Amino acid sequence: MPRNMHFCQSRATSIDLCAHDLALHSQNKGNLRIFAGGEEDLFEDVDVLAVTEPGKKPTPARFYDPLSEFGPQLIVVHQHLETAFQIITDFPGTPVVLHRHGRFERNSAFKRWKYTRKMNRLAGIIWVGEDARNNFCENFTGVKARSVVVPNGIDCDLWSPAPKENSVIYVGRAREDKGVFDLAQAWLACADRLDRTGWKLNLVLAVTDEGEQSTANSLRQMLSNHAASVSIETNLNASDVQKRLARSSIAVVPSIVAEGFGRTAIEAMSCGAAVITTHSGGLWEAVGETGKVINPRAPKEIASALLDLADNQPMREDMAEAGRERVLRLFNIQQIAENYDDMLMSLWDDFVSGSDNTQGLIDHMLVSE
Repeated sequence: MPRNMHFCQSRATSIDLCAHDLALHSQNKGNLRIFAGGEEDLFEDVDVLAVTEPGKKPTPARFYDPLSEFGPQLIVVHQHLETAFQIITDFPGTPVVLHRHGRFERNSAFKRWKYTRKMNRLAGIIWVGEDARNNFCENFTGVKARSVVVPNGIDCDLWSPAPKENSVIYVGRAREDKGVFDLAQAWLACADRLDRTGWKLNLVLAVTDEGEQSTANSLRQMLSNHAASVSIETNLNASDVQKRLARSSIAVVPSIVAEGFGRTAIEAMSCGAAVITTHSGGLWEAVGETGKVINPRAPKEIASALLDLADNQPMREDMAEAGRERVLRLFNIQQIAENYDDMLMSLWDDFVSGSDNTQGLIDHMLVSE
């Protein structure tokens, strides 16, 4: 787990949660170890080793000694390309897989050429969604490393519904490109009507740096006249997030940025919330036809969707039922972890046998329905 990750209970990003759940449910759990930057409350239910003191970002070089001592037969690097490149150099002969959780930036022709040379040394690239994978394949046509899709999975027994309240929830980073200001603007536009029927808004924000703290402060100021119907909480652990999602009737995922997948959406769906989301990136892969899909940067569309769902309990319940059924069918962590283990073994087999499988072979672990 490279820089900007928080492999811990209180500040985990969606990337950290994905890595944690795959490790926790892996059939190889007893033989794997996660190397991460130090945190005060590292996850305790998987084998994890901190490579820095708490609060310090791990540079690629910090992984060398602990990896050497562990002696892995396969190494998975989450998200950070430069860390993967350094580990390939440090551990020649050991297959290194890059697990990407979002789109790869469309760089200059020179950078694409440089990265292509390096990425062809990877044993494979795993993507969380087809949108991110397809975008990469279109822009990095020279990469021959096998490129596959394994979506996020969640524990549907853990992320399960509870008796519902008239509440709307947002769970995610306190960042403008997550669309949280659009949601706040939408709430202000229809707050009087929603207040009269007892609806409340809960913003559950992940705050990991000064910029995100500034965003959280701005949201508090923006919504200060509606303190009775709006709550803003930061850096809750996964258990507390689940409890809030389980009680919420509506969840909003208003991302502007092209998301790699949409873990927050499937958590909400599994908890029985009707989901309003944008079509940015791979969010459609998570929600399918079970949610209200709107345009990004469209507060008026969010407000309209909120009012439609708040006024129509049968519609909310039908969407919630369809959403949970979709997650149970496509994103149950037990099946996803098994698929992930199988894919890693396949990539390892290709590497050690010298097989010439390329990204021209499409490997789908997700069936979009």
